[in-house]
Amino acid sequence: MINIFCSKRWLFIVAILCSSTASAAEDYFKKYAGGGIPVKVHYLKSAATKPMKLLGIDSARGIIYAEMEGAGRLELELRGLQRQNIKKFEFNWSRNAKTYLNYLSNEQYDPRVLTALRPEVYKAMLFLDMPFEYLAIHDDCLTYVQGLLGMEQYNEAFYLLSRLNLSRLDGFGYRDFSEAALELCGKMIVSNPDSAKASRALLQRISIRDNSADHASYLRLADSLRNQGLYTEAISEYARLGPIVAKDPNSPYNKILEIWPVYCYMKLYEVYAPAAAKDKRYAAAAGKMFNSAVQGLKKLDEKPPARNTNEYSLYKLLRSLLRVQYARQYEARGEDFKSADYYRQSVLEVTEGIVNARIGLDWLPESLMMAGDAYEKLDLQEAARNVYNQIKVFFPKTKWEKMSIERLAKLPQS
Repeated sequence: MINIFCSKRWLFIVAILCSSTASAAEDYFKKYAGGGIPVKVHYLKSAATKPMKLLGIDSARGIIYAEMEGAGRLELELRGLQRQNIKKFEFNWSRNAKTYLNYLSNEQYDPRVLTALRPEVYKAMLFLDMPFEYLAIHDDCLTYVQGLLGMEQYNEAFYLLSRLNLSRLDGFGYRDFSEAALELCGKMIVSNPDSAKASRALLQRISIRDNSADHASYLRLADSLRNQGLYTEAISEYARLGPIVAKDPNSPYNKILEIWPVYCYMKLYEVYAPAAAKDKRYAAAAGKMFNSAVQGLKKLDEKPPARNTNEYSLYKLLRSLLRVQYARQYEARGEDFKSADYYRQSVLEVTEGIVNARIGLDWLPESLMMAGDAYEKLDLQEAARNVYNQIKVFFPKTKWEKMSIERLAKLPQS
């Protein structure tokens, strides 16, 4: 069914599509997307083609806005194109655009390529909600997105990906856009932890499918938040992923998704505890984090990881961290005997985990530092020295090596 083009509604749609975010240096859609794209219309009942200009698309209503010489402005039904005798629309990039897209496809990166492509790419991007079989632009648009990531143009990549309907593209078989969004979020978080809030807003628009590859990718994202010390944000993402993974009782990620939130609560308590000691206003927050960690660990104690798993050493690290906190609490009250007892318990817990750990585990250096610190508290200086020296050997050029060197320098000479 063909209807008269509604100019006011079109202006409203353009305004929505062209809205900017704080993360974008420029509003690229507003700057480049106007004017539509020229296409050839292929018909089901005729071999002839006709030129047409696609002006925009309203996916909610399922309307394609277009204009054609002799017919004026049109509204085409997206989900009824075949009823309108339309087989597909053929769009051809300019010769220069084809060349520049080939550069990006071959990872020949140069910011000037992006500058040259934007006037055409952003016009085409408006029509990604049209299935590939009707308008074959998705691969080339994906090439541009991947080029942005390759050139670390994170602001523009975020601007663009946050405006695409990633779920619909998933349905079209172009999960690659969601994968690019996941990659972008991870890179943004690592390069600038302050971007976590914006990154998580994009994450919420990415669907997590019931397959191990998606679970692994999303887990890495949550881990990157944790590694940057963004524990509250990491807890939220673990909480989103956990129930999805739990649908498969045999998933290798079930146990780690139970453990990491407890770790994050413990680390949040470590942040709040010193402030609470100085200002009672922080006491409630500190208590909440501590209780959440304690309750989470109690649940893990009911069904701990098997000893032959990687997660077992992390579980023992958590038990050690909790005992250190008890030791510090008693130490602050002057109860040295009880404090020493908990430090001894912490050493036993973390050492048992270390014995069962392999070098590549990202929590192993923290476990070793925990053991070294507890040995110091118990005046076992030589044991502490051995641990710190091990860290220097196994984790060179890391923050752990730097910390161990600092600790060694403060130990009394034997």
